[in-house]
Amino acid sequence: METRPPNTEGVGKVDMNDCVINTLRMRPDRIIVGEVRGPEAKTMFVAMNTGHDGCMGTVHANDAKETVTRLTNPPMEVPLIMIPALDIIIMQNRFKHPTKGNIRRITEVAEIAGMEEDQVLMNRPFKYNSKTDQLEDTGTPSRLMQDLAERAGITGEEMNMEIAKRAMVIKWLVDNKKRSLDEVKSAIMEFNRDQDGFLSKIT
Repeated sequence: METRPPNTEGVGKVDMNDCVINTLRMRPDRIIVGEVRGPEAKTMFVAMNTGHDGCMGTVHANDAKETVTRLTNPPMEVPLIMIPALDIIIMQNRFKHPTKGNIRRITEVAEIAGMEEDQVLMNRPFKYNSKTDQLEDTGTPSRLMQDLAERAGITGEEMNMEIAKRAMVIKWLVDNKKRSLDEVKSAIMEFNRDQDGFLSKIT
C-alpha cells in the first residue's frame, strides 16, 4: 500500500495511518511500515499488542534510547506501556571511515527488556567497534534468543547452532555475490528443504 496526497478538490488523501489500518483488516502475517513518523506508530503498536508479532518499521533517531523517546512523544505518541511489545531496535548509521570512505554500518542492537516503573529497560547484546569495523558481542545475554529457544522447545546451545548454520548461508551468499531476489530466495528454499545437504554443498 502507498500513501497519496489529496486531489485538486482536497479529497482522496491516503496517509500512512490509513494504510496500516487497512492492512490490519487483511489479517496479515507481516506488517512493514517504510517510515514511521506519525499516528501510524500507535496503530502499529496496538497491532503488536494484539497478536501481530511480525511488525517492522523504520524511525529516524540517533540511538536506541532516543528511538523510544521519539516513539512516545508527539507526533507519534505511543503509550509507554505499549513499548515492551517492541522486541528489538537495530541502529544503522552512515559515516566516513578513515580508509573506506563513506560507509553504512549497524552500530547498535538493543533489546527491550521490560519496564521498571516508568523507565524502559534495554539490553545491548551487540555494539559497533570502530577500530575493528565490526559489530561485536558485548557479552550481554540476549532475552530475545532465550524467548525464541523456549518457543521452539530447544536449548540455548541448539539455538546457537541454528544461528551458525544460517550465518554460513548468508556468508556464502555474500562471498559469491548472490544478491538478487531470485538467488537469495532459491538459496533459502533449498536450505529449508535439506539443511545438511545444502551446507555440505557450500562448505
